[in-house]
This record gives sequence, C-alpha cells and structure tokens, in this order.
Amino acid sequence: MKGTKTILLIALMLCVSLLMAQKNVGNVTPMNPINFSNAKTPTDTLMPTSFTTGSPALYGSQGGGYVVGTNAYGDLAKAQLFYVDNPYKIEGCIVWVGAKEIAGTPNTTKFVVYAANGTGEAESGTVNTAPGTELASVTVSMSELDTSLSLANAHVFTLTTPVPVTDMYYVGMDFTNTYDDTLGIVSTTDGDALGTELAWEQWDDGTWYSILAAWPLDFDLGFFPIVDMTPDNIQTSPINGVICNIYPNPAYGVTSIEYQLTQSSSNVEINILDVTGKLVKSFNEGAKDPGKYNVTFNASELQPGNYFYTINAGNGSKFAKKFQVK
Repeated sequence: MKGTKTILLIALMLCVSLLMAQKNVGNVTPMNPINFSNAKTPTDTLMPTSFTTGSPALYGSQGGGYVVGTNAYGDLAKAQLFYVDNPYKIEGCIVWVGAKEIAGTPNTTKFVVYAANGTGEAESGTVNTAPGTELASVTVSMSELDTSLSLANAHVFTLTTPVPVTDMYYVGMDFTNTYDDTLGIVSTTDGDALGTELAWEQWDDGTWYSILAAWPLDFDLGFFPIVDMTPDNIQTSPINGVICNIYPNPAYGVTSIEYQLTQSSSNVEINILDVTGKLVKSFNEGAKDPGKYNVTFNASELQPGNYFYTINAGNGSKFAKKFQVK
C-alpha cells in the first residue's frame, strides 16, 4: 500500500498537488515527566515500555491539530496494541490528553477497546492484526475530558462492564464525532518505541496504518489500560509474562516484591516511585530465566504514603502497581 501511495503521490505531483505520501509533523511540545498521583489511579495499570525509557511529548500536525488526535488529515481514530499471555479483564483506561480546543457547542469523543483482528498497513506490508472489532466503548463530551501537562491528572475512562481479553487487543480513541473540536493525545518521543509498531491510526477512508508507516514516527501512545488483577488473578494470570505482588501491603520494615517470569527476559528492572513520579529506589535484576524471584527493601526508609512499583521485563510492555507505606 505504501508503494501504491508513492505512485499516487507522483501522479498528484504532476497535477501540481500538495498532498504527500507520508504525513508531515508540525511542532513538538515536551511534556512533564510521568506522574502517578491521579486520585483515580487503579491498583493495576499497563504501560507501554517506552513511557519509562523515553520522554513524553505532544506532536502537532502540519496543517493544524495533532499527530495523535484530530488533525487536518481527517484521522478518525488512534490505538495502541497490547499483548495478552493469559486471559484477564479490562476495566477501563487512563488516557493522557495533552490538549483540547472546543469550538462552539462541545462535541463528543470515544474511548474504544478493539480486537486485533482487522486488516491494516504496517512498514512490512499488509497485516491481519490491526484494530478491528469494537469490543467496548465509552463516549464523553469534550467538555468533560480532563487534560493535563502530566499524567497526574490524566482522564480515566471506566467501562460499565469489564471486557475479558484472551489475545492481543488495542485501546484507543475514536474522533468520528469530534468534528470541529480539537484533541491531542500525548505520545513518547520519536525513536522511543524502537520500531515495535504498536501505535496505529485510522485514516479518513476507514483504513488502518501503523504510525511508523503513516508519518513516519516511531513512538507509543498515552493509553494505559486498567486491568483486573485481584490477588487471585495476580497468582494465576500472568500479565505480559509476569506475575507479581508485594508483601506486606501496607509495607513496613523488610518488604518483598515477589515476581514470576513465564518467559526469559534479557533484563528485568524494578523501580519504586513516589506519587510525583520521582524515582526513590531501583533494582536492576539483569537477565532472568523463567521462574520465581524476589527483591527486598526496607520500607522504613520511605516516608508514609502511597507509592508505585513498576516492573519492566523487557517484553515490550510494562505495568505499575500501587502500594502503601505505613
């Protein structure tokens, strides 16, 4: 398809058209570092790895609007791919909205969970794992959509009925009914995604393209699924190849973060952050084979309050869990 668009571009250039085969990026606004202090933050949240290894940014689009959002190209939707090792339920999503502009009466936007069963165009060619069937959605007025320079006050969508997923899926935003209002979603910075092509968009003709094939930009999108990870599920259902928990919680004295890998990892990193997103402790576990492991630390060295620990097992996705210190 990319080659087809190049041929089309040549034809249009002969007709003195300004249309380009790949989209053009406008201005880039660096965003504040990750901040986990959202009062609505759930216990368990999945996060694309590049949001912890890279830098958040808001990309403007040439001609107006935003690369990840509404723009002059008429894009209809954006979505981020997540993988599933064992079944779990999606309860909602944290969406980092970096900007919005309302023209007159507010229109609506929609959070969507998609099955990965659609046809789309990636750098490598046509794939059958693009966003496809809509599994669930939540519609909100643009006037109700929270925006923030940091993740601390990002918008939280909650599904009325949790959606069970057994295979890879997408979460994203649909702008079909946003019309003349403008919306911008935060992404990481170009190059942060390391060519994984997990970020996708739907063009105005209904076709899906990876962001890398379309612009091309190599980043992940600010969509963070809220998943059902009750104590029972933590022990029986790996999330992205990892089972984990912290004991005790609330933490005091010697505290253990126990984790189990269902697949080998070239590098396991565990970080503890305070509610402002500041790193307070870090453990680099190095390469690990499948199995059970634990890391201990003295929680008495931390001030009482809420914290998060994050585990990055180097498998293309990462999640955060909340805990308390007495």
